[in-house]
Amino acid sequence: MQNTNQINQISDSRRCGPFKLYTKSSFVDVYERLQSLRNGKVFCDIKLKTEDNNIIHAHKVVLSAACPYFNAMFKHFAERNYDLVIMRQIDSTALQLLINFIYSGQIKITERNAQVLLPAANFLLLLEVKEACCDFLLSQLCPSNCIGINSIADLHSCTKLIRSSELYIYQHFSEVFGGDEFLSLSSEQVIKLISSDKLTVPSEEKVFESVICWVKYKLGSRKCILPQLMEHVRLALTSEDYITKNVVENPLIKKHYACNHYIFKALNSLKLGELIPQGIWNKPRYGDKVILVVGGSETESIYNLEWYDPKTNQWSLGPELIRARGRNSLAVTNGNLVFVAGGHQIRKSIIKTVDVLDLSSESHYWQPSINKMLVERIFLGIGVINNNIYAVGGYNDRDNHLDSTEVFDYRTQKWCMISNMTTTRTYFGVGVLNDLLYVVGGNDHSTLTSNTAESYNPSVDMWTPLANMHVGRTNPGVGVLYGELYVVGGRKVQKCLKSVEKYTPSTGAWTTVADLNFSRANAGVVALDGLLYAVGGMRNSNSLNSMESYNPYTNTWTMVTGRMIIRRISPGVVAINRPLHF
Repeated sequence: MQNTNQINQISDSRRCGPFKLYTKSSFVDVYERLQSLRNGKVFCDIKLKTEDNNIIHAHKVVLSAACPYFNAMFKHFAERNYDLVIMRQIDSTALQLLINFIYSGQIKITERNAQVLLPAANFLLLLEVKEACCDFLLSQLCPSNCIGINSIADLHSCTKLIRSSELYIYQHFSEVFGGDEFLSLSSEQVIKLISSDKLTVPSEEKVFESVICWVKYKLGSRKCILPQLMEHVRLALTSEDYITKNVVENPLIKKHYACNHYIFKALNSLKLGELIPQGIWNKPRYGDKVILVVGGSETESIYNLEWYDPKTNQWSLGPELIRARGRNSLAVTNGNLVFVAGGHQIRKSIIKTVDVLDLSSESHYWQPSINKMLVERIFLGIGVINNNIYAVGGYNDRDNHLDSTEVFDYRTQKWCMISNMTTTRTYFGVGVLNDLLYVVGGNDHSTLTSNTAESYNPSVDMWTPLANMHVGRTNPGVGVLYGELYVVGGRKVQKCLKSVEKYTPSTGAWTTVADLNFSRANAGVVALDGLLYAVGGMRNSNSLNSMESYNPYTNTWTMVTGRMIIRRISPGVVAINRPLHF
């Protein structure tokens, strides 16, 4: 008789011997067979009955294997002994679709069924279907349904859809507030919306109009709430003319004495300006914005776009350009169309091409515009007024230093020449303030480092010289913050500058403010969330990937710890509403 050790050795040797593992190549036929059995009510041991008396036959073992909800039900609860279960909290159509999904692995999500499938999938803990419904609803967001989708997402804890739909509402508020969903909101929901700094509107006038529109929809019950709503309308961000003509004279406002308090505060704030401390009535709305940077590098030409999120203090790469560009300019129109114009390409001549990125599109790709500028330009300046793009000055191989200006009419989609600047300019800065285009510094026809400035008024097609800056500058950064034009750093002859000055249109004077932490030339400058950012540029002969921000209330510059991924000289920089895919 063999001893135990010998038996174990034989057993082990057999286990280690050759074997073949066969794996079925597809489970599609299994799915089909199970579905066929269910349709024929063969071996079915459970009936699911909905409140409209619709009955769905199924197999407990299949439901348990595929669905956590049914797995728990048939393992741990009394229903394991039943052959009929009443499904009271689920739509019958949705339940039928989900049972079919369990048996087939497929489900068709449409505009008609998505909003009933989502709660049903959430109830049954079919998380992959829930996520698919969220993705579908996200793709269907529009001004007429975004509030409803946000409510569904909030009810069923769909975090991504909550955030995306909320962002959509904020960014499209001007289109949303006249719709049925907005008009059906409670007063608490309206207050939450109009009190948010994230609200993106072309002017605060839209917020006032939304309040009047909502109140008038159910005037009898809502007119008493008007003063509570007016508390959150930032009238000081409109104009004295608008307030006196449209707010004071509004019939609903006239009937509410309590609203006069907010009108008086706004008018007082407009008259006294900076002497009034910032409060809810005069605090600008920032929306949910990020900084977009395009072009410019150590080689002065780059494909990569990157963007900065002030909430996370991080930079991320975005869609690559069609062609690498250096010394280009950047503009945003209509809130979501980014234009990169002019500049030069590696080993190629100066260009007049324009490329466009539609931030609202799901494709997220740059597209070449068929509308090229009329003149090739490098070191040009760009500004946007009423969605029209102005391309100013610069340099090209044919005409050398330029004083010419052209405009892209957003309505006609064509470029046309307009009045020339009073002098040629290259390496200058451009800003837009109060619907005027400002150009400052640079090289002109008479000096290598100019301290001159001028402004263009599109309504009369005329350039007007302004007071001279305190310091002559080439390659300065220019930004607009709280109604003043800031000129940041730059170069004087071969020296990079730390100095900063601002122009106040009401006085026509330049004022020196706090110096940068580092001298910078060729920096991109942009305003975001009440701060002015200086991005990249050059310090002596070194390109920079650092950024610093200026606070006008403390008159200080602070280094931002988040650094760009790529060092950039003369980057195109703009602040944009955060796209849904960012």
